[in-house]
Parts: sequence; C-alpha cells; structure tokens
Amino acid sequence: MEEPGPDSDYRIKLMQIRSNLKNWKFFEWTIFWVVIPALLFFIYALPQGIKDQFFILNTSYPGRIETFLLSSYTHSQLYPHLAGNLAFYFVVLLTICAFESNRRRFWIMAGWAFLVVPFISSFLTILFWGLINRTTSGQGFSAIIGALLAYAMFIFIVWGLQEKLEVFDHPEYFTGSRIRYNILKILLMVILALIVVMGLLSGIFMDAGGSVTNGIAHFGGFITSLVVLFVFDIRTEERRYFDTMLGTAILIGIFWYGYYLINLIKVVKG
Repeated sequence: MEEPGPDSDYRIKLMQIRSNLKNWKFFEWTIFWVVIPALLFFIYALPQGIKDQFFILNTSYPGRIETFLLSSYTHSQLYPHLAGNLAFYFVVLLTICAFESNRRRFWIMAGWAFLVVPFISSFLTILFWGLINRTTSGQGFSAIIGALLAYAMFIFIVWGLQEKLEVFDHPEYFTGSRIRYNILKILLMVILALIVVMGLLSGIFMDAGGSVTNGIAHFGGFITSLVVLFVFDIRTEERRYFDTMLGTAILIGIFWYGYYLINLIKVVKG
C-alpha cells in the first residue's frame, strides 16, 4: 500500500476547497454577494443631506444611535472609497467561502461583523476623538472588512493546519525530535503574531487626501473579531497551545495599540 505523498495531500486540500464552495446555499450567496453590495450602492445614491443627517456618524452628536450602525454602510465617494472597499470585501469573502466549513462559526462571525462591529467601531471613534478634544465624522465599510479580514486569516491558518494544531499539545509525539517540535511552536507563534500585526497596521491613522483614516475603528473591528474567534475556538476545540498563543498575541496587540494611542494623544495635544 502506498503512503500518501505531497501530491495526495494537495489533491485532498483542493477537494476540500471545492466542497466548501459547493456547500454554500443559494440564499447565502445572494445575501453576501448581492444584497449587501446592493445596499451599499443604494445608500451611496441617497442625497447627501439625508446621509449627513441620518447615516454618517458625527462625534458632535453621539445621541444619533442609528448612525452607529448605518455609518458602516455609508459612502459619499464612489471611487476609491466605495469601489475599493467592495473590491477588498469580495476578496476576503471569497477566502472565507473557500476555507470555511463550519456553518455555526460562519453565522456567528457574520452576525458579529455586520451587526456588532459597527457599534463597537462607532463607540471607539467617539471615545478617541473625545479624548483629543476634537470632532469628526465617520463613514465606510472598513471596520466590517477588518473584522472579516481577521476571520479570513484565522480560517486560512486553521484550514491549512487542521488536526496538526492538536499535535502541539502532545510533545510526546516528538520523542527524539524536540528541536523540530520547538521550531514548529516558534513558527506557529510567528504566524499568529503576523495576523495581529496586520490588525495593528490597519489601525494606524493616516492622511488620506484631505481626511484621516479611522484607525481605531479598523483595529476595533479586526481585534474584536479575533477575540470572538478565540472564545469560539476554546469552547469548541481541544487545542490548548494554539489557543494560548492566539490569546497571548491578541493581548500583546491590544497593549501595543494602546501604547500607540497614548503617544498619539500626547502628540495631538502638544
């Protein structure tokens, strides 16, 4: 009997991707690939005065609760803002569709990204700009995309390693090869660290041609998505080392970003 080789593993992985893509139902494709983009275009087409009053988040009016949600689906610029966000959204969504096979996890993360993250990003925006004694307005799909990006990166790692993640909890499997075991542990730590670094990079405030990217909203969407994935993984899987490293990476990322914000506040206040 032949042992399965790299070619066999490749075919199995390819079949998993095909199976994942085929298993999505028609209404799921319709909601995420048609309805949500159509909603973004519909809101974009509304008169600017209506968007200013009811859709765009304004930190001067924190009592407009409806804008906490609607601002994350609002754009006033077709290109590059709306077009760029949609292009990135389709890439991230395709990644999720290709590598995700757990429907329960998908719907939890979809509900989190599309319904909860807008409120979190809006609250963080109001809080931060209040701390620097400034006012601003906010709109755009980026915080939701940040949450989906964290989900896509997590799913890709879990799909790629699968049952190998549980091996890290059993050093006895590596008898006589502890060096290899330790190298693999370090590589896993580096991979998880790079995921968090992506969130940190998205959280940097940058000049965007007369406006400033809302870094805290982007980071908030990304990192809270990782937290939800971390909690879900703890409750449903048996891979302590992986979850420990993921939790550690998240905490380090939060502390690092907090340090960045503290220094940014000092600079702004002079």
